[in-house]
Amino acid sequence: MTFYVLRHGQTDWNVAARLQGSTDIPLNDTGRRQAHVAAKILKDQGLTRIIASRLSRALETAQIVAEACGLTPLIDDRLIERNFGLFEGMTIDEVHQHREEMREHMNPQADVDGKHYPWNAEPLPDVIDRVYACINAYRAEGQCLFVFHGIPFRAVTRKFLNDMYSSPNAAPVRFEDTDGKWRMVPLDPDNAPIQQIYNAQTTMGRI
Repeated sequence: MTFYVLRHGQTDWNVAARLQGSTDIPLNDTGRRQAHVAAKILKDQGLTRIIASRLSRALETAQIVAEACGLTPLIDDRLIERNFGLFEGMTIDEVHQHREEMREHMNPQADVDGKHYPWNAEPLPDVIDRVYACINAYRAEGQCLFVFHGIPFRAVTRKFLNDMYSSPNAAPVRFEDTDGKWRMVPLDPDNAPIQQIYNAQTTMGRI
């Protein structure tokens, strides 16, 4: 059994290391070129269905791939990026600089990655559960491609590989199940996910 995963192409906020979360930031021209490169690779994989986040950066990426494959993307809201609450729009460095002054808006209980987030941020376990449920709802129905975001990608690798990978923009990968053991196969050797240190306190990276 196999399924495919693709993070969206680059946006201007990616370049600035700014947290997008559920904010609907479009692809930039580089991101569109990246999506076309991924489409050339994926069109030969025998895809039968493409499921995408409705956020425009993911949906446009999915539409570029779908056009190359003769398919139409299906939107599933379970694939949207994590809502970072008050952190959205901030750069990662700004988050760390302003954590203390934002204390009254922060949840005093650490999330599963050992970090503290605003009260109005979506809990990471909720992200992991909804993305995993979406993958499982479709992956037995042919050669499915899921197009979404950075935190959902980490959620998938955590659930299927018991490890944590960060995906660059528009890096196509295939997940394969062999005798009950999953492995991830990067399809573009020049643009592959990056393995990160995994432990109970840093399962989701810096942010």
